[in-house]
This record gives sequence, structure tokens and C-alpha cells, in this order.
Amino acid sequence: MHLRRRLVLLTLLVAGLAGPVASPLWGWGFPAHQRINGRAVELLPGPLGEYFMAHRNWLVSLAVDADRRKSYSPEERPSHYIDFEYYGSGPYDSLPHQRRDAEEKFGRENLPKWGTLPWHVTGLTRSLSQAMRAGEWERVVVLSADLGHFIGDGHQPLHTTVNYDGKDSGNDGIHVMFETLMVNHYMQRYRPADLKIIEIKHLDEAVFSWLIEAHGLLDHLLEADTKARESLSPKQQGALIVRFDTDPATLPRDYLDDLYAGAGQLAWRQMDLAAIRLASLWHWAWLEAGSPAPPS
Repeated sequence: MHLRRRLVLLTLLVAGLAGPVASPLWGWGFPAHQRINGRAVELLPGPLGEYFMAHRNWLVSLAVDADRRKSYSPEERPSHYIDFEYYGSGPYDSLPHQRRDAEEKFGRENLPKWGTLPWHVTGLTRSLSQAMRAGEWERVVVLSADLGHFIGDGHQPLHTTVNYDGKDSGNDGIHVMFETLMVNHYMQRYRPADLKIIEIKHLDEAVFSWLIEAHGLLDHLLEADTKARESLSPKQQGALIVRFDTDPATLPRDYLDDLYAGAGQLAWRQMDLAAIRLASLWHWAWLEAGSPAPPS
């Protein structure tokens, strides 16, 4: 069977069934997710990097499938976020890194409500390593693309908090405004940093630390939005409750400029970190699998 057809079938297998194209539903906008995956491919060295570069188009195009699945698969949604506030207080040292331990401590029924993003990332990374070890290289492409989506989500501060759309802080509508409308509108200004992959010694510890780090940026992001709203009338404030496909030209004048001035560099830095850490996770999985040679 041709590789293209096998990848399509495997994509549907991972998704569970073919579903409709949907809105991002609380995820980096599609261009950002695809940019993260594409940049990660460029950073990956060696024979694995060569194989991924040969399949770069697939790794980029499949980066958004996880968001599409949420429209018809409710059980998918908890994998995209974690509400750290429910799990204690910072720096969250008491939050178990093993899901079984977290379920025992907080209740198995609560994790799907509070978010399971870090455990999904570590589980997906280990599944990727198993696919590499088994020589299932078409599945490797699908899992690698999916992993990129969730790493991207984990570096978006609003995916780490119960205040995911700013309702608790007077920042209603900030989620789509920041990660989709602002990022898409100014994407041409994004200049990826010159980075190299990092060594991951302890998978679970690394993933949790990255998400906690992103959570620590939440106040910065909300303060940038608050400042950008200062000159808005109540009517203009209401206009900020938007959809992912809202035309930025319809927003209050200068709001996006002010939000970008306060949070633009935060967005670009988090995208850079997501890309380098994604490439590092792919490399970790490959090393754990025994560094198998990809097919030529």
C-alpha cells in the first residue's frame, strides 16, 4: 500500500473515526501548531531527522488533527489541558508524575474534569518509542505529529489553568484572542530562535516542569491583556468575546497592537520552546527504542 494511503488510514485509526473539520476549540491556531511541528523537524538531527524531513508535510498537516477530534470525541478534550489549581498550589511538587498515583491521590473521576495533559504527553511519547522499536514507521509519523499538538498546548499558559478564558480576572475572551487572532495576525513577525535539541534525562520530570513553567507565565499574559483593554468602552469590551475565525479588522482599534506589545514575545518564545522540546522528545523516544534505522 502506498505510504500516503497508509498514513491516511493510520490517522483515522488514531482518531478513532473520521470526523468533521472543526474550530480549534481552545488550542493554538492551526498555523501556530503547524509552525511548531515544522520547526521541530528542522531541529531534529541525524538519520531520524532525515526521515522526518522526508515526511515533513505529513508532520505539519497532521499537527491539527487532535483539535478536529475534539468536536466529535468529548473524551479527547481533557488531554489538551490541565487545571493546575485543582491539584494543589505552586510549585506543584506534590503532584504525582505517574497517572495511577495521581488518580489515587485526587480521585480517578476527577482527572478527566481537571485535565490530563502532562500524562497524555508522557504516555504518547512512550507509545511513539514503542512504535519505533516495532518498526511501525507510518504510525511513528502519525504519533509524532499528534505529540507536537499536545506539546504545543502545554506551552500555552491558558491551557494550564481553570481561568482558561480569563473570566475570573476580567479578561473574558482572552483565550482565542491571544493564541489564535493575535498569533495569526502577527505571524509574519515571528522569527524562530536558533536552538538545538536538549537531553532529556527523566521524561516525566521534564514534561511536568515545562507545563508548570508555562503556568508561571499566566499573570504576565493576563496583565498584558488588562493593559490592552484599559482604553476600551464597555461596548468595546463586549466585542472581545470572539470566535477563532473573527476578522481582526472588526476588533477595537489598537487592541491587538497593544496585546502584541505586551504578550507577543511571550507567544514566540513559547512556540520556540515547544518546537525544541518536541524535537527533543522525538529524539528521546528514538534513543529509548534503541536508535533503530528508519526506512530509506
